Amino acid sequence: MFVMCGIATMLQIFFGTRLPIIQSGSYIYFAVAAGIMSKTPCDDEYFMEVDGVNKSVNYDPNWHKRMAELQGNLMVASLTQIILGGFGFVGLLLKVIGPITITVLIALIGLCLTGVAAGSASQNWSISLGMVFLITLFSEYLKNVPVPLPVVSFKNFPRLTVKIQWLKLFSTLSIILSLVIMWSLCAILTATDSFPEGNAARVVNLTEKVAEANWFYFPYPGQFGTPIVTVGGFVGMFAGVIGGVIESIGDYYACAKLSGAPPPPKYVLNRGILLEGVGCFLTGLCGPGVGVTSYSENIGAIGLTKVGSRRVIFCSAILMFVIGCVGKLGVFFASMPEPIVGGMYLVMFGIISAVGISNLQFVDLTSSRNVFVIGISLYMGLVVPTWTAKTLADPATKDSLNTGSEELDQLVVVIMTSGMIIGGALACFLDNTIPGTDEERGMTSYKKATEDCSDIELSRRSTTSRVRSGCVASSRSSGNYPSSRIKVARVWNKCGSWSGGDIRSL
Repeated sequence: MFVMCGIATMLQIFFGTRLPIIQSGSYIYFAVAAGIMSKTPCDDEYFMEVDGVNKSVNYDPNWHKRMAELQGNLMVASLTQIILGGFGFVGLLLKVIGPITITVLIALIGLCLTGVAAGSASQNWSISLGMVFLITLFSEYLKNVPVPLPVVSFKNFPRLTVKIQWLKLFSTLSIILSLVIMWSLCAILTATDSFPEGNAARVVNLTEKVAEANWFYFPYPGQFGTPIVTVGGFVGMFAGVIGGVIESIGDYYACAKLSGAPPPPKYVLNRGILLEGVGCFLTGLCGPGVGVTSYSENIGAIGLTKVGSRRVIFCSAILMFVIGCVGKLGVFFASMPEPIVGGMYLVMFGIISAVGISNLQFVDLTSSRNVFVIGISLYMGLVVPTWTAKTLADPATKDSLNTGSEELDQLVVVIMTSGMIIGGALACFLDNTIPGTDEERGMTSYKKATEDCSDIELSRRSTTSRVRSGCVASSRSSGNYPSSRIKVARVWNKCGSWSGGDIRSL
């Protein structure tokens, strides 16, 4: 999975939206995969004929068949995503998507993942809250505190020049510093047996697992056999693809806002969805059969670190590729205690929700119409998935969602468990059918903010900070900076993508 995510991320940052956004597996596809895998449940023991004798084996001989079905259905369903983006159908949605719909979509990205964050953090609240405390301390309270670091200059090579530079590292490295401190603390408490056996915060002994892991493994087409396509599996994956498209549209707007870029125009959305479809197809061809989409957690990290450089995301894609290919390295990163991840989720998902709410600056909040649309859409986006999950978990009520068709059941479950689909679709419908002026809905001011991002405004943004965002940051000397700023604005307006600064150097 890591290898395919790395490849999909490279495609997205170079040829897709060209925003600093990572591609990774989505919970929507995991729900579909679980439904397909459940059709042939695993047994406690398996037997295989070896030299004429049935012997017990420790793996499921039908496992490859189920994986092949996941791959085949994902490959076919991803063609729909490629068509939607390639023929420009996604861009047509911008005619009916306004700031109200965008607010609901982005806010629900974070709010719908509260269960994921709570599930990880609740395994050890002391570690999770310690992670939240350190991230808050570094990213907010110490963000303007400079740290002296020695810098080596090769300008007069072979003569080297060493000088001291004061850099604001606490803000840029807030997550990494917090991660290292809490992971080290967990290792110390594990070594001293402060954490009892079974505690999720314990750092596991990797000696045996690293020894068992392969050094290198490269995914290849057909590794699980010939891909299999079924009607039920395709319908489920198709629902996952539609949910991924809606989720990614909200992610694009959130990433652009946190990176200091204008809202993405329709051809950028089309290009992004097209490349996501290509990424899903490649994941189905060589990967585990779970589609990729924009990774919301990465967007929250941009808001914390104020680093939105595509150069950083490119290095992250290379790292994912290496981790996926080098098995022993992947085992090490997989040993990170779950409460540490939960602490990061608590902060990142909150930031994503706040970014969505910030789009209400374009909307007239004194209008009862807008308050109604926003309120009912957000609430339904939270209530319906919660009710669906409880209904499916209760054996006495799970049949209430049974339509009599297995394919339709999968489609209904995927839609009703996705708050972004429920809330986003409802907000879009109500916003476009309930009477209201463009000024009241925020369409006029939002469109003006999108189109009137002039060279002067972009120049003002780019001078705010050198490391605020890879979209607007520049490491050039001040003598060449004005012409670079104008070029940044012109390239975005013509191509729908940023160049200049860190991005241009790629």
